[in-house]
Order: sequence, then structure tokens, then C-alpha cells
Amino acid sequence: MLKKVSLALLLFSSFAFADSFFWAINQFTNVQQLDGDTGAVVQNWTISGGPSGRYASIAVIGNTGYFTDLDNGTGAVYKVDMTTHAYGGVAFLSGDTTWINGITVDEQGHLWMAYGGTEQLREFDTAGNLLGKWTFPDAAAAFRDGSTVNNGILVANRGDQIGPYDEYKIGAPNTTLTYIAHPFITALGGNNGVAFNGANYYVSNEQTHIVTKYDASGAFVSQGNLPAGSRYENWTFAQQDIINAPVPEPSAIILLGTIALGLVPVLRKRTVRS
Repeated sequence: MLKKVSLALLLFSSFAFADSFFWAINQFTNVQQLDGDTGAVVQNWTISGGPSGRYASIAVIGNTGYFTDLDNGTGAVYKVDMTTHAYGGVAFLSGDTTWINGITVDEQGHLWMAYGGTEQLREFDTAGNLLGKWTFPDAAAAFRDGSTVNNGILVANRGDQIGPYDEYKIGAPNTTLTYIAHPFITALGGNNGVAFNGANYYVSNEQTHIVTKYDASGAFVSQGNLPAGSRYENWTFAQQDIINAPVPEPSAIILLGTIALGLVPVLRKRTVRS
């Protein structure tokens, strides 16, 4: 019976439920955590001692944020402590000085940048080692300010505030990305940042200040209002908040609940006997 209890607990623990809280930089200055389901700001702060410039996007791994600056001219990626908000210096140089904008993190804790123009998609570890690069099948109009990577799949827009979003398969390094869906998400309005938590996509509209939620298949779910006057480039879920296990089907939840309820009388008997 203890084996059954352990099995039930293991099955329950294997299910992960995604939250809706992602990170972004508002108006090139303030780091914010937002609730994608409502558009509400959960955290709002500035980077203490950071370089001057226009901060574009931030990707969070553990307690460290990795952010980009549109004005640095060196292709640098910078660090910030997410608790103290202290600037941590240059994390690494990305190797591209012209089209750097959005940065995102996948479920493995790798950093990705989908450059604009004719530039490539690049993957880095947190030490700045280049793990791979891929060519887009079509060039972007200026900066790609919306991209997200999960389990070998890239979803990205087609340039600065230009949609729709396309879905690509990421193959072997030094190859061309292949379209899975072209288009994938046709956003209702502007097309900026996009974040994926393993279950749902959240898309930014900086013109009308709306966040739109889509499920994993790209189907519309809901909308929320962002702060008036806000402006976001790319936004991302922290690596630790991206689910790796599939969201359970309702039938699976019912089955596990039945198992758990069936164990209650047995456990009570054991308690009484002891």
C-alpha cells in the first residue's frame, strides 16, 4: 500500500502548472514583472549602477537577469541581481553590434537572441559560449523584438512591431530554420514581445497596451490591459518558471483524485490499528 501511496504522490508531483508572471523592461528603463493574465505590474524597479542607454529586454535565470542595451554598440549582454537590483557588469559579448534587441531563455537555461535584418538566431550559455547559430529563411524588417524558444521550437515576429509570429523548427547548428507554421500567431494589433511558459504564449501590443494570451496551439485565450503609456520590447518567463512536464488532462486529474480518495480509508485503518 505504501508503494501505491508513493506512486500516487510521484504522479501528482510530475504534473507542473504554469504561472503567468513574466519579466520585461518598460520604456527602456524600468525592470518589471507582469501578470500576463491581467496585465498588472507585480514588481517595478530600476537597475542600480547600470550603464547609460536604452535597455531593451531581460532574461532571468535563477537570481540573475541578463539584459540588452540598444545603445551600447558592442553587442554586450549585461547582468543584474534580481534581488538587490545591483548591476553586475558585462556578462559576455554576443558578437553582433547592430541588430541586438530581444533576449530570451529556454527551459534548459540557455540564452537566445533572434537578431533582426539578415542576421541569425544565436544560442549562448551563461558564460557567453556560442552554442549554435541558425539562418532565418526570410530577413526581418529591422529588429526582431519578439522571440521565444522552447524544446527546439522558435516563435518570433518579423521585425520591429511587425507580425504575425512564425513558428520555426531549430535543427542542427549552422543550418537554416524551417517553418512549422507560417504564420503561427496572428496577433490582434501590434506585435512586439512574446513569452512562453510551456503552456501559453503571451503577446505584447505596445500601441494599444494590451497583452494577449494564446494556448500552445496558437489559439486565442484572453486579453488584459497593460499600464497606460507602457512600452515593452521582448519579454520572458524566468527559466525556473517554465514548465517542463505537460499540463495534465482533466481525465488524468480525476483518475489521480480517485486513487487518492481510495487510499484514505486504508490509511485510516492503519492509523487505528497502530
